[in-house]
Amino acid sequence: MQSFELIERGSQLNSYLLFISLLSLAFIAYARLSTPNAVNLSWRRFWKTSRVESFGFDDEKMRPQTQVLFFINFYLSLNLCVYLFIAEYYNRLEALVISLIVVASWVLFQSLVYRLVLFLVGQWKWTTAFAEVNRQVWSFTGLLFLALAFLWTINGQSNNLINNVFIFCSLLVYFWRIFKSWRIAQQANLEWYYLILYLCALEILPMLLVWRWFIS
Repeated sequence: MQSFELIERGSQLNSYLLFISLLSLAFIAYARLSTPNAVNLSWRRFWKTSRVESFGFDDEKMRPQTQVLFFINFYLSLNLCVYLFIAEYYNRLEALVISLIVVASWVLFQSLVYRLVLFLVGQWKWTTAFAEVNRQVWSFTGLLFLALAFLWTINGQSNNLINNVFIFCSLLVYFWRIFKSWRIAQQANLEWYYLILYLCALEILPMLLVWRWFIS
């Protein structure tokens, strides 16, 4: 009877996770109503490394409501992946709270850190360009994490292969975002020591601290 209850609870949890994944998919489907080529456009914008002045051309521009829906999908999908990643180390409630705190803090951090640096160096006019990088990265990354969340939920929470894929994709996307931000910083003619401050103190060091906390 006890084993039956455990199986039943696990099945119920998977149903909840699958429902959230389907909800994210519904947001993507609704986004395509306003921007029919939204998925293809998010793919092209993710790899975009051209000059800042070319950001926002009509053929590369998403409607504001489409960007909002893609961001919601990114937030939900990343929460799902983080939750599934740490679920084997914590109970369900703790894993849920930790995933919500980690993802919310990470999104807030990435939204504020470049604004702080630009304010300190007197280059506030480049804020829109850096914000565009976040939108480009988050839009496509949300689709990637949504696919991983589906596979994770279907195959079970404890899956070492998907765990490793999630870590690899997260690191790849993280460093790609840094590279895109670096390109914009070069175009803004920021001094090299400001770039070192931005990368080491405000990007790489927090990642190392989070990783050290997790493995400990």
